[in-house]
Amino acid sequence: MLIEARPLSALSAQIEKTASRLSAKVSLGRADHSRQFEGLMALLSARIAGLVRQYRLGDMREDAQQAAAIGVHRALETFDPTKASFATHVTWQIRGELQSLRHRMRLDHRVSAKSAGAKTVSLEALSDGLGDSAVFEFVDETALKRSERAASDEMATAFMDRLLDQLEAPEQERALLHDHLFDREPTNEARSIRTSEQRRQIVRRTLRNCAKVAAAA
Repeated sequence: MLIEARPLSALSAQIEKTASRLSAKVSLGRADHSRQFEGLMALLSARIAGLVRQYRLGDMREDAQQAAAIGVHRALETFDPTKASFATHVTWQIRGELQSLRHRMRLDHRVSAKSAGAKTVSLEALSDGLGDSAVFEFVDETALKRSERAASDEMATAFMDRLLDQLEAPEQERALLHDHLFDREPTNEARSIRTSEQRRQIVRRTLRNCAKVAAAA
């Protein structure tokens, strides 16, 4: 029994067309796509609004919109038309970003928080009736560790770049090594190397050469 594929609606077809053009620009690292990106966000606005309601983030709509934009951009970077339509792919990316936002902002939804009776409250509610004199101080206990980590990463990057300069390493190898050392998302240059095994081999070879340069210094 043959099942006929349902034709795309005009909106869905426009989303797929716009996403295909944008995805090609993003994969090439071109920066002249801001207007098209805004157009794609407009086409996805109803879908995004529905997901924001689903995750109950209506009271932080601006943050939710930013999270959705991150999801759309990530979808453009990872879109493979041979595996799924862009509409399906982008929906899952947006869901992931909104869920992450909810976990960050709605700590009382977690099991541990519920058992402790924790509740998320707004600053507006806290300051209600206190007038302009209300002052809140936030203490970030992880700030020092994050600052030290950032400084350490900066020094390590500078040192590694000096070694790579002596090796006259191409940009592709630099990008691979930085992604490997600092556990970052692969850049477009790193993604141009198709297999993970090829990337591992390049990283190992570059690290060996850097060690030789450092030992000879």
